[in-house]
Amino acid sequence: MAPKGSSATTTVSTPKDTASNNPVPVVPINSSFLVGTWQVINDTTNIVGAGMWTGHAQINTNYIGKPADYYKFTADGHLYSDMRAAIDTGTYTVLNQDQLNIVYSYYNEQEQSTGIYNSLWTITNLTLHTASITVVYMDPEQIWTSVINLRR
Repeated sequence: MAPKGSSATTTVSTPKDTASNNPVPVVPINSSFLVGTWQVINDTTNIVGAGMWTGHAQINTNYIGKPADYYKFTADGHLYSDMRAAIDTGTYTVLNQDQLNIVYSYYNEQEQSTGIYNSLWTITNLTLHTASITVVYMDPEQIWTSVINLRR
């Protein structure tokens, strides 16, 4: 959603279903479903070596959420989360019908005054009671894929 007074072009991507190599249509999300507090069910992260770490063993983790772990999305575009006793805050916007752009002001409880830490998350399985958000992050040595499953 573009800020008032600005214009934006919305594009819809059609990712490939790798199992059958057929296009999988993007399912537009109802962003009002996202607003509220969500409990973390789990966070599955896979880390693959890249660059000088190519060929190193893949690292797979599955963090099981605790009752105190949450993500809170507000109607005015703010995000608050507490996972693994690390409190993060930021803002979010919904892009391309199925993606969240999150810009953190605090990440891992460290101030991000320049807004340097931001990420583009893909939302899948968004219903009134469940949601999954996925991010792929790459640095010179590793490619991280994280899927966080949420429920109300």
